[in-house]
Amino acid sequence: MTNGGSWLNPMKRTGKQGFTFVEIMTALALLAVLIVIAWGKFNTSYEKALRATMVSDLRNLATAQELYYRIHLYYANDVSLVDIDPSPKSDIHVTEAHNLGWAGWNEIERVTEKCELYIGKNVTPALGLATTSEKIFCGEP
Repeated sequence: MTNGGSWLNPMKRTGKQGFTFVEIMTALALLAVLIVIAWGKFNTSYEKALRATMVSDLRNLATAQELYYRIHLYYANDVSLVDIDPSPKSDIHVTEAHNLGWAGWNEIERVTEKCELYIGKNVTPALGLATTSEKIFCGEP
């Protein structure tokens, strides 16, 4: 164009360089959309990681309970009795324990799901999530 404009902006420019307000707002809008998409992916990944932490802590509790049983011939009715170091945000509960089995569940703050496990016979899972012995179930009670 011979009048000083460009093919993107046919209006004549007066020699000032830089971006127009519309160009800046368009770039910011696109950036905001990308941030929203990234935040959603991050949040989903974070919740999956917390759920994996709950499952891992319950597996560690199961191993510790079996070691406790080998020594005492009954399962521990409190997490403090077994040698376990749960994750910092993890809150593990043993709801029932005797010589035939035990039940427990785990929760982490900011996660609506809880995970539950029971092992043995004559054991009632407190949350009702676990339906099969020796298998960890997660969900919303």
